[in-house]
Amino acid sequence: MEALGTLDGEDARAMAAHLAEGCDECQAELRSFREALTAMAISTAGDGPADRIWQRLENRLAVGGAAPAASTLINDRPSARTPNRAERPGVSRSWRIATVAAAAAAIGFAVLSGNYVSQIATMRQEDSVRIAALSRQARTLASELEDRDRELAALHDQISVSGQLTQAMLAPDSRIIRLGPLPPAPDSTGVVAVTPSGNHAVLQVAGLPPPPPGKEYELWWIGSKSGPLRAAVFAPTAHGDATVASTLPPTGEQLLASAITLEPAGGLDKPSGAMYLKGAP
Repeated sequence: MEALGTLDGEDARAMAAHLAEGCDECQAELRSFREALTAMAISTAGDGPADRIWQRLENRLAVGGAAPAASTLINDRPSARTPNRAERPGVSRSWRIATVAAAAAAIGFAVLSGNYVSQIATMRQEDSVRIAALSRQARTLASELEDRDRELAALHDQISVSGQLTQAMLAPDSRIIRLGPLPPAPDSTGVVAVTPSGNHAVLQVAGLPPPPPGKEYELWWIGSKSGPLRAAVFAPTAHGDATVASTLPPTGEQLLASAITLEPAGGLDKPSGAMYLKGAP
């Protein structure tokens, strides 16, 4: 019927789909039918109208049974291809299921990977915060240890100087100079102990106001020959206290007095600032 061009509807679509699948056997039969149709059309061209030619070919096909109907060709084709068509939907469905499963697995893996990466990033951030906090604590502790070391060193020096002061005050040849307050520091007191035999000279003061920035206190020996001579430069504690080792007055110099003035940091060779404490031997 396909050779006659009279198929329509589902049969025509089925036949077209079957031929599109590449069935060589059906293609060959179709070509033979068309060749027979052409030959018959030529041999009977003078016998009557074209309708009679189509009628004779249909009768010949129906009587001779040379060719089954198009639907029969499609439905009764050797089973070599039919199982393939029957199997293909199942195969396709299996592949679709496998593809969906693979996609789902990939999505699940991506989600798990994303969560894992996010957790690692969070852990790293938390570790960075902890490390930064520990670093700050370590720097704070190091700074505190340095402060404690300085305090211990100062205390050690203070004890040492206090010991020298005690020795100087208790020595048989000690000379004690008591320093009285002056108007810039009315509540301050001080004492200087000099021991020539022990080669010690120690100053102890209390109640001095904290020096301004860039300033320090300076102790002076005032001799009859040399005048003021620098003896020691110091800065008191926050409470205004200090115990300082000093140089001895020059040998042979008659010591007239001792005084404390406020001078630039590091001291000067001659006094220039206000006098805070003063005393005589």
